[in-house]
Order: sequence, then C-alpha cells, then structure tokens
Amino acid sequence: MAEDLLRSPKRGETFEEVGCECFDELASRLFFKQVGDGDEKYFVMHDLMHDLATFLAGKFYCRISELGEKEEMSILTRHLLYNNLKKPIPVLRYLDLSWSTFEVLPQSVCNLCNLQTLKLRSCSLLTMLPSSLGELIQLFYLDLSESAIKTLPESLCKLSYLQTLKLEDCSDLTMLPNGMYNLLNLRHLDIRGTALKEMPKGMGKLEQLQVLSYYVVGKQEDNGILELGGLLNLHGSIAIQKLENVADVNQARSPRIIDKKHIDNLLLEWSSGDDMVSDIQIEGDVLDSLRPHIGLKELRIEGYKGKIFADWLGQYSYNNMTSVSLKSCKNCHKLPSLGQLPSLKSLRIECFDQLMCIGDEFYKNEGDHTLHIAPFPSLETLKFEDMACWEVWKLPGSEAFPQLKKLEISGCPMLKGDTVSQIFMRIASSSSDVSKVRKLYMMENEASVNDAGMLLDGDSLSLKGFESLVESAFKARIIHHLTSLQEIIIIGCLSAVSFPANCLPKSLQKLEIQNCKKLEFLEQQQQQQHKYDLVELEIYASCDSLASLSLDAFPNLKNLQIERCENLESISMSEPPHTALQRLVIYGCSKLVSLAEEGLSAPNLTSLDVVYCDKLEALPCNMDTLLQNLQSLDIQGCRGISRFPEGGLPPNLKKLGMSVYEEQLRGLSSIGKLEGLTHLGIIGWECESITIPKVGLLPHLPSLTTLIFQGFPKLETLECNELLRLTSLQHLKIFSCRKLKNIAGEKLPSSLLLLEIKGCPQLEDSCKYMHQHIWPKVSHIPSIEGDGVHIVM
Repeated sequence: MAEDLLRSPKRGETFEEVGCECFDELASRLFFKQVGDGDEKYFVMHDLMHDLATFLAGKFYCRISELGEKEEMSILTRHLLYNNLKKPIPVLRYLDLSWSTFEVLPQSVCNLCNLQTLKLRSCSLLTMLPSSLGELIQLFYLDLSESAIKTLPESLCKLSYLQTLKLEDCSDLTMLPNGMYNLLNLRHLDIRGTALKEMPKGMGKLEQLQVLSYYVVGKQEDNGILELGGLLNLHGSIAIQKLENVADVNQARSPRIIDKKHIDNLLLEWSSGDDMVSDIQIEGDVLDSLRPHIGLKELRIEGYKGKIFADWLGQYSYNNMTSVSLKSCKNCHKLPSLGQLPSLKSLRIECFDQLMCIGDEFYKNEGDHTLHIAPFPSLETLKFEDMACWEVWKLPGSEAFPQLKKLEISGCPMLKGDTVSQIFMRIASSSSDVSKVRKLYMMENEASVNDAGMLLDGDSLSLKGFESLVESAFKARIIHHLTSLQEIIIIGCLSAVSFPANCLPKSLQKLEIQNCKKLEFLEQQQQQQHKYDLVELEIYASCDSLASLSLDAFPNLKNLQIERCENLESISMSEPPHTALQRLVIYGCSKLVSLAEEGLSAPNLTSLDVVYCDKLEALPCNMDTLLQNLQSLDIQGCRGISRFPEGGLPPNLKKLGMSVYEEQLRGLSSIGKLEGLTHLGIIGWECESITIPKVGLLPHLPSLTTLIFQGFPKLETLECNELLRLTSLQHLKIFSCRKLKNIAGEKLPSSLLLLEIKGCPQLEDSCKYMHQHIWPKVSHIPSIEGDGVHIVM
C-alpha cells in the first residue's frame, strides 16, 4: 500500500483485502515462505529468491553494508537500508534506518521529499522527532515500533497521505499529537504496548481507520466515548479502556459497537481501583449499551463494577463466539448464562470476590425458551482462578461439557477436597474426554493455598492442595471412572488411608507415592492374594507400615524404586525368577536386612542401586547367575557389606559404583573378571589417609574408559603407576579430595582424553599454573577441566 503498488479496490473491497490477495498469490508461488509455529509464525524470502529480486531491482535497491567505503549510491536508488545516512538521494522512496544509534534524526532524512516509507524501528536512543518531519509530505508509512520515543511532534499531523503509523511497544509514549484528527487517510494506528493516558480530541473524524489497538475513554466530550461512533470501519481487535469515564447511558450508546461488523475481538475494560461505585445501575446499563455485533469471536470484560451482567452475554445468537474471559468483576455475585453459546471453546473466570455459588443460571437463560442444545456443547478449556468465596458448584446433567479437554481450578480456598471430588465425578460422567485420562496427580499438604486447585489438561488430571483428597478419592472410587488411567502420583497425604483391595485399575502402568507416611500400601494379605499389572512402582518417604514387599504381587514390574521407607526390612519373592524386573533402586532404608533371602533371581535386571542401607550385610548370593544381565551396579553407604559374593559380579557388568571403607578395600580386588566394565566409580566415605589407587587394588579392567575417585578428604597423593594398567582409560574424574596436591609416578595414562577435577583446589591450581612437578604428568591430556571451566583445551 505504501508503495502504491496495489490495484484499485473493486466496489465493496478495501485496499487491505487487495493487498492480502496479492500477498497470498505471491506466497502460493513460493515468493514468500512461512516459517515458525504458534505465535511465532512469519514469512521470509528464500535466499535464492531474494538474490534474484535484488538482481532484478538493480540500482533501484541499495543496502549500504554491501558497498565499500569509496563506493557511491546510484542516483537511481529508490530503496535504501542504512543506519548512518549522510548523503541522501532526493528521489528515495523507501528508507530503513531500524536499529540505528543516533539520538536525533538527521535533517537529511526530512529533506527526502519523495519518501513514502520510513522505518525507525528499535532505535533505542531516539526519544523525539524533529518538527521538520512534517516536510515528508509524500509519506504513507511510518514505523517507530520499539523505539525510545517519548513525544511526537505536532507537525506529524501535516502528513495528509499517511496511512500507517506503527508505535508498537513505544513504552515511554504517553500521548499522541493533538492534531491527529487531520490524518484523514490514516488506516492503521498500532499503539500496542504504549502508555497513552487518553486519546487526542476528534478521533472520530478518522473514518478510514481500520486498525486501532485500543481506545482510552477520556472525560471530555471531544475525547470521550462519543468519538468511537465515527469509526465504523474498524477491523480485527480493539480494547476500550477506562470505561469508568462514561458518565451516562446515552454516552455508552454513541459508539455504536453493534454496528462495527468487522470487529472480531473486543475488550471492555474498567480501570482497577475502588470497586465501590456511586450507581450500580448505571454500570449495568453501560455494559448493556456496549453490546457488540453478533459476529464477534472473542470477548473479554475486565474490571466491571456492576453486580450482574447484561442479558446479551451468552445469547445463542452469538454463534461465532469462541472465547470469553471475565476478570476482576469483583462485585458480581453470579455468572452470566454462557452455556448456550454453540461455538464457545475457551472460557476463563478470574477474580470474582463476591461469587459464592455457580448455579443453573450458568448453563441456560431461563427467559429464552428456544434453547435445545446441551450446556457448553463445544467448550474445550474452562478455567476458574482466584475465586476467594466460591464454595458451591451445581453441575448440570451428564450431557454437559461433552468436548471438555482442560479444566483448571486454582486459588479457590473455600472449595474442599470432597467438593472437588464431586465436581470431578460429575464431569467424568459427562465428558467423553475425561475417560481418556492417563495420568492422575494428587497433592495434599505440600501445595500452598495459592496452588490449590484442579487441572484437567488433555490426558492429565491434577488435584492439589485439598485435605482428605486422597481419602475421598478412594472412597468415591474416582479412580474407577478413569478406564484408561496409566499413571498415579500421590504426594503429601497425611491421612491414614488404606489402599482398598483391587483398587488399582487394570490399565495402570505406574504408581508413585511421595511423603505419605500414614498411607497403608497393600497389606501382606493383599500382596499374597492379588496380582497387579504395574510396570513402575516408586515409593519415597512413605508407607511406614510397609515392612516387607513381595515382588510376587507385581509380575509385570520393570522398575522398582524405594527411598527412605523407614520400616522396610525385606524385599521378598517366593516364585523366582522375576523375568520382568529391569531396574531396582533402594535408597535410605535403614532397617533393610535382606534382598530376597530366596535369592534375587531377576535374569533381565540391568540396573541395581543400593544406597545408605546400613543393616544390609550382603549382596544377593550367586549374582553372576541370578543377575546374569546386570549392566549397572551402584553400592554406596552400606557399611555392613564387607565382601562381594564369592561367585563374583555378573560378567556383563559395564558400570560399577561403590563406596569403600577401610575394611572393604581388600574386597575390591576380588570382584572377579570384568572384561566388559567401562565405568568405575570409587567413593571414600570414612577412609583415612590412603594411597589411591592402592597397589593391587584394581582388578584387571581392559575395557575401562571412565574412572571416578570421589570423597577422599585426607588424600594428599594420587598414585598413577597403578592406573597405567588401564590401557583404555579416556576419562578420569577426581572429585572432593580437598587435600590432594601431588601425583606420584611417571605420568597419567597416555590414552586419557579428559581429566576432570572438582573440589580439589590445590591440584586444580597446579594444573592451571603448570606447576613443574605436576605439569609433566598431565600435559599430554588434550582437555583438563576444573569445576566446569576449561583449564587446558
């Protein structure tokens, strides 16, 4: 449009529609291509197409960065991209000075009498424009977005041909020039992200205006809501702000919102502040008078101070409405009837301080006898936030909410756990999508009041912050309504709740329990009588009554993780082998004495971690046969384990991590042949000053590539001769050895590619400053790191 390249519109057409048609045709011919996704979608030119376009443009197009210092612009140049204009060309039509660093616009720019497009986007030092800007009489397009502009000169209003003025994110701009009404050809005024306190007078004269981001209602007649009445050609989205300045109902009727048929997104906003108003009736009448056209798609109302909503909200005739948001309507004691909007997909209700009950009025308007559809037939997302007094939600019949995919309730402290359970039960019976829930997340006392709520999001359901939530969920048999449930996570339940027999649905794959001390998980009798289809079971600091866990109850279990289960004494199995188990982690179970007395026969177990189990005296006997496919073994903080199994460790072991005490050091050399071991970690918990690696300490490890020494606080010297036997070693980690300062022997293995040092300040400094006694022993290593920083690379 600014280049005057569009054909003349046909009758009933706008220039914008002609431009869109032109753009779409170019895009269909791959002149432009779309990239990005979501809100980040935009169009670019392919590099080859751009090169072709600039070639064909010849001397009409110029990008100064492409010219040498001695080269001159051609007199034919019409389009110029440059950030330091010194020698302007009078016939220039397009000038892009975006991201320039000048504080004052050069006078040479204002001398470009033929200029049609001027871009000054993201000029972070430009706070004002000269009055000579008004001399650019041919200007169609001016972009000042994201600049530091604080004021605009009155001379701007002399630009009678100006069609587009972009001021997006000019956050310091608080007012527009008084003579804006003179810009009779203005079609696009983008003021998103500005801080305008009010509109200039006479805006209603801009009859060509199609895009106006928002309108701030002033208190005077010439900048009040009356001026909106003349803007009949507005398109797209508009926000009408400071509606508290509307003095009477007659003023509210003047903007003729109902006649603005091209607006599809409308925000009606009253400023925050004192929620008490002198006349509640006037507030309601004003809202009633602002009724939009029935083609509206999105409606937002914020800060409304009346007690009830206008009757037009929710009428079936608004059959294009897809989104409604009602926020900070703090005097309203009931919601409008929105259930009969046939196309409504998203509904958000927030900050209704007086609302205590959501009842039948929410679903249908009693005065409308022509309604035949189920409540909220298309609704997919429903959110309630910060409803301080809300206690009761009266749900309709099972036919309501048939398409609901996301339900969120947060910041509603008066709702109780049993109420939420009832809400869910009713919705579960009415929504086909709820039956597809795969993940159930229940958090009780660990959630703050602000986090309390309910969230149904696709196939995931979260219930947080309600006391007795878990208990009520089991009693109401909520879980049995979730026929596709695959995962349950329970956190912070303080009630003495028992798992009922057969309470877990057949579909359940994973159960996770955290910080639920009194939760009684599967009594001994249940473990003996029932089989569960769980694939993953994780218990953290929970189930104090659990003394023994039988793997026989979980024949399909692949992953078992138990941490800080205070009274767990044993893991048992009477029907070996357990062919499904692949990963077993036991951490901080201080009373654990046995890992399956009958022998932990799990031929497909690949990972075993036993950490901080003080009373455990031995690993499963015959590990080499019972755990023949074990690949990762981590034994830490188990002081009672003084020796390894006589048969040795499984032959397929690739990773071994272990803590060593003084009495265990001798056992390290007798762990058997580990031809395939690639990773070994040795952690010294209470070892006194010892030489590491001690001569004869390491077994024959021909495949070892990674070795870790950690937690030897009194170690002063690293013995490297023993490491020379590790011919495949590539990565050596030395952690938390604060006194380590010497390296004894010739040098570290020549195969090393990385030496990593953390928590060893003396050794780290010796490497960093190439100490004469240390550097010759490590200088051949390509990369040396100290606390995450490269010392040598």
